[in-house]
Amino acid sequence: MNYIYDVILNFNRFFYDFYEWNDSDKIVHIRKIPSFKVSSDDLCSLKYNNIKIDDILYNKIFNKTETFRKKDVKGIMCSCIFSDGKDIIAISFDSRKVNYLKSSLGVDESDEIMDIVKYQKEIKLPYKVIDKKKLYSFKTRFEIENEIFMKNELDKIYNNHDYKKLNYICLECFGKTDKNFDRAISTIKKEIIKGNDNFYKIFKIFKMTEQK
Repeated sequence: MNYIYDVILNFNRFFYDFYEWNDSDKIVHIRKIPSFKVSSDDLCSLKYNNIKIDDILYNKIFNKTETFRKKDVKGIMCSCIFSDGKDIIAISFDSRKVNYLKSSLGVDESDEIMDIVKYQKEIKLPYKVIDKKKLYSFKTRFEIENEIFMKNELDKIYNNHDYKKLNYICLECFGKTDKNFDRAISTIKKEIIKGNDNFYKIFKIFKMTEQK
């Protein structure tokens, strides 16, 4: 098994490119982490889907990642880097052997590591897709995180039967209300997924009411 040394990672629930990292993110300085060369198709699946690896690969990489600060080891004990020699991703797996955190790498580090990995022997990655997430593959971090935030706020409106707030959103987005509560909820949810002008209107409304 090959290792990559001295690398900076930023694990998140979704894959974010390096330029979308935030100052508030918890950056981890890795001392050593396993690496594997995989096919381009497998790498794409790793980036945008939730996948489960088999016992052999899980046991092979379990507890092999080391950080420069021991207190950061929790949550990345079963992690590794995958690359096809053209692109790269770091993934952390949970106890179910499912990927739950992902990280891109800085430009210089990515280029350096890909130069190393491309000479490795490509492995047949033992995994199965358990949840397709390609819906998010072309969305920005702002859109992904705030889409989740707005869906959660919409769930609160639904659970609390908050007709007043729902009618306000409908008026702002469409200039009229909808007496059918479930249909109005469904319509707003579709607007959030579309990411159009109403996406930002709804976002501002939720942020404004959240502060209150």
